[in-house]
Amino acid sequence: MTKKEYIIMATTKEKILSQAERLFNEEGYNNVSLRDIAEAAGTTIGNLTYHFPQKENLVFAIQSELYTEFLHNFVDQQDGLLTFENMINSFLRINENRKKNAFFYRNIVELCQESSAIASSVDTFRQKIYQYYLSSFLNLQQEEILRNDISTKQYETLAYTVVYLSGMWWQNTTQYYDESIPRIELHTALKDLIYPYLTKKGMSIFSSF
Repeated sequence: MTKKEYIIMATTKEKILSQAERLFNEEGYNNVSLRDIAEAAGTTIGNLTYHFPQKENLVFAIQSELYTEFLHNFVDQQDGLLTFENMINSFLRINENRKKNAFFYRNIVELCQESSAIASSVDTFRQKIYQYYLSSFLNLQQEEILRNDISTKQYETLAYTVVYLSGMWWQNTTQYYDESIPRIELHTALKDLIYPYLTKKGMSIFSSF
């Protein structure tokens, strides 16, 4: 394969993914066919299936890109202020990622049931972000930004709750879509969730963000 052919193939693959992501979000995952995606990407169904034999492969590629981008933004735990700022920013990134790929989070349960590869990737990602938040909480506790009268077990529960809400907030059966109650955005809920754990020092830093 020549360099030019490789570039064309890479560009076609990127265009297919981009159009798949757009159509899944706009039309709903179950309402979009591979042929719809091929037409939107300006390519043939044969070319599309060469890169992505099934819709599952498209979702897995979108999911992998989403997770890689999100984890790339994490920095190693350093001083308390940087850890705290990075954690708060992660809540905003979570919200942005879910809006960008709303179809995935609306249908996450069904997608995991249909694909063991997607389910395994979701599980691995959740483990990583659970460890990230737990280590962040314990680091901030040592820095007296989070309260010392809270046990490690309680911080484990807090980390679990953050991960659970992050994964299920937009799922199509949740209260997020209930118009009879005020809608709260995910990043706001996550910030409010950790607020009672802050020390006076932590509250002062929190208000400065």
